[in-house]
Amino acid sequence: MVASIQAVAPHDVALSVRDLTVNLPQGMERTHAVKNISFDLKRGQILCIIGESGSGKSVTANTIMGLLPKVIRLSSGVIQLEGMNIIGMSPDKLRNLRGRVVSMIFQDPLSALNPLMTVGAQIDEVMAAHGFGTPQACRNRAIELLTEVGVPDPELMYHQYPFRLSGGQRQRVMIAMALALEPTVLIADEPTTALDVTTQAQILQL
Repeated sequence: MVASIQAVAPHDVALSVRDLTVNLPQGMERTHAVKNISFDLKRGQILCIIGESGSGKSVTANTIMGLLPKVIRLSSGVIQLEGMNIIGMSPDKLRNLRGRVVSMIFQDPLSALNPLMTVGAQIDEVMAAHGFGTPQACRNRAIELLTEVGVPDPELMYHQYPFRLSGGQRQRVMIAMALALEPTVLIADEPTTALDVTTQAQILQL
């Protein structure tokens, strides 16, 4: 996948990707998941990366998040978040950025959510990891977020486990988690793929 690039003033840029190349394991049909992709995301801008299945969209998103599986290797490139180059950044520093500076809504919320934790506890955990406030403050914020994303009966849903929710409700929970700390960059990796048409429209309106 190759993207064209348009020059943008550095102070306007929230996310900058330059010449990103990610290698696939040996024996695959091709050697690269993405090759020499470059783009800038300005503050307040919506940027769409379009491509067929397998073209490297999810790999690009996971590379930005620092979540590449070990079998896929970052070969070259620069990724800057808020002016910080995150390539080679320590795991602790990356964890500090996730949720606070950059968040991601994954394709499949059922596999992304922890089945052993209630949805409320998972939203709380995002905030607590960054010192958001007291447990009560986290709980209040979680219920507020569930309300904002249109989850029915937010106080009840706060105590539910992911398997008890519908696909649309789980995706709304994922969106609430991603928005919890109001990150500068929000990555949505085909968040409506597994949903019916009506639910897709509702999620996109969020």
